[in-house]
Amino acid sequence: MIYLYLIATVIVFLTARKLLSPIKSPLANPLLVSILFFIGLFSFTPLIYQDYATANIPFIWLLEPAVVALAIPLFCQVKQIKKQFKAIIISCCLGVVIAISTCISVALLLTDDKILLLSLLPKSVTSPIAMAVANETGGLASLAAAVVIAVGLLGALGGFSLLKLCKITNPQAQGLAMGCSAHAIGTAKAMEVGNEQGAFSSLALVICGVLTAVLAPLFAWLITIMTTI
Repeated sequence: MIYLYLIATVIVFLTARKLLSPIKSPLANPLLVSILFFIGLFSFTPLIYQDYATANIPFIWLLEPAVVALAIPLFCQVKQIKKQFKAIIISCCLGVVIAISTCISVALLLTDDKILLLSLLPKSVTSPIAMAVANETGGLASLAAAVVIAVGLLGALGGFSLLKLCKITNPQAQGLAMGCSAHAIGTAKAMEVGNEQGAFSSLALVICGVLTAVLAPLFAWLITIMTTI
């Protein structure tokens, strides 16, 4: 039974992608539809989610090589990246600080739960990094991963529409914005839009992941102070 879950995951995703491909809407996202399908499945049937999670561990293992594979589009745009590397680093640094600061500030208005705040800290980086950061700072890795997926889906669904609304049309800027805010899921969407967007989104994903891991202890210390005042 447990291996059927693994097969079902693949079938549901591929079916959703096939059926939704003609639909030109941000909501026609096969990942989103697959998640909603399985939420409904486990909510209204006696099937056990823990068995499903165990069966899909191989997909978790594939996350790391998938991130490494993002080096391919980076290599294709290496000349453009070298020309603007300083601006890219500054943009990513500001993006990480703003992402963490705004998230924690809003969360503090609603709760003083230290564990919840620490779990929200790595919300804009890819799941493996977010889970590692959450574990190291005292947050919940599972909650961090859930938040990362939610943020990534929001970015993939509305990121490019928002950029268009703000009249940000430069493909490099679009890619950096998606990679910085919506990590791997946003990067996958960026690659669908264009090679240049995908490459710069991949770069932002990596840089922001490293910066978040480096800055996380500082923000965790600030959270500790703010929750004890």
